[in-house]
Amino acid sequence: MSETASSAPLKWISGEERSPTGNVFLTGRAGTGKTTLLRKYLFDAGEQAIVLAPTGIAAMNAGGQTIHSFFKFPPRLLDDTDIKRLRNARLIKKLDTIIIDEISMVRADMLDAINKSLQLNRGSKKPFGGVRMVLSGDLHQLPPVVSRDEEEILLERYGNPYFFQAEAFKTGAFALVALKHVYRQSDPAFLKLLNGLRRARLDEDDVEVLNSRVSGRSAIEASATHIVLTPNNAAAFRINQARLNALDGDAYIFPAKVEGQFDEKTHPTESELELKQGARVMTIKNDSEGRYVNGSIGTVEGFEDDAVLVKIDGETCKIEPATWEKYRYELDRENDKVDRSVVGSFKQLPLRLAYAVTVHKSQGLTLEKVYIDFDHGMFAHGQAYVAFSRATTLEGLDLSRMLRPSDLVFDRRAFDFGELEVVEDTETHLIAGFQPRENELF
Repeated sequence: MSETASSAPLKWISGEERSPTGNVFLTGRAGTGKTTLLRKYLFDAGEQAIVLAPTGIAAMNAGGQTIHSFFKFPPRLLDDTDIKRLRNARLIKKLDTIIIDEISMVRADMLDAINKSLQLNRGSKKPFGGVRMVLSGDLHQLPPVVSRDEEEILLERYGNPYFFQAEAFKTGAFALVALKHVYRQSDPAFLKLLNGLRRARLDEDDVEVLNSRVSGRSAIEASATHIVLTPNNAAAFRINQARLNALDGDAYIFPAKVEGQFDEKTHPTESELELKQGARVMTIKNDSEGRYVNGSIGTVEGFEDDAVLVKIDGETCKIEPATWEKYRYELDRENDKVDRSVVGSFKQLPLRLAYAVTVHKSQGLTLEKVYIDFDHGMFAHGQAYVAFSRATTLEGLDLSRMLRPSDLVFDRRAFDFGELEVVEDTETHLIAGFQPRENELF
């Protein structure tokens, strides 16, 4: 993402230009550089800005803390009785900006609870207690997780569960920053197809293109040359294990070192990682020396003590254990500043088997060769779009079967957030609603 491309929206996020409250909803389709932009802002912002996320995995990826742990919210539907004075109130008063990543997963009751907690603990009736809020995410991906019982209550209270139904969002005077330039793909035909998948509206040309990518191979066969993306964990595990077992030679097992608070569900890779020479692996961290990035694909060439030799793009890299840390924000009373402290760590080789990956775990990855295994069908809002948008080209995309209308799970309620001041309007359907084209099939 170039400096020129990022400078305008960055001014709005940094507050150099702002809406009446300074609050921003940053959105954009997959591959537009939302994460790059936020990292740049955080690098420049210093200790007065923190990043929170709705899940442990999202928080770890963003280098922040979960919303629940920061505000001490219980893991259930939230109401006014859950808003309490916090022991970290002095820290909260020092904050200038809170970034919430993967905002599409945040429910309306949680955003209202965040607003009220900030007002209470900062002693201010301003929206969010006067803290600038930057909500980042793509409403075409990762919807809120809501149980059937919770859904009924949220429907009655808010109309739908999405964050923008919260009273706090409606009174927060949010400006919309919609990033337009896609960096992951460049082929106009593929970009048109992805836009159709994103909106769950495909025309005859789109369907013809998709049908041409059906390979007829099974997922196991395709995993020899492509990364298989599948909706469920069991299928991914089965494919990876089958490929590993088919390799000759001894298996090496690398145990992780886990310390402090680090929930098993948020482990970035296996706690006991089993590898063999010849295994295809994916790196899951950026290399400080620039030899590989998160999502690079390579082949295991050998082992050295607790390290693995992996060939990536023709170069053999010695990959040693890396550490992921779980953070908590605290106030350094002596220096009266916000301090990010480590409460848990996970040390393991930054690798995972890369024959198959779940669609959910593929979030943020850029892949050259992708085989989409529909299995029993996509089942969540935006899941198909997430899977297809991992690929860089049409030529690198294979499908297990023809796409069915039922695979395009699409919740129109996700876009019913009304009119916002638009800073950079490049996704007009986000604001103006959806007008089907005459030749759309589904």
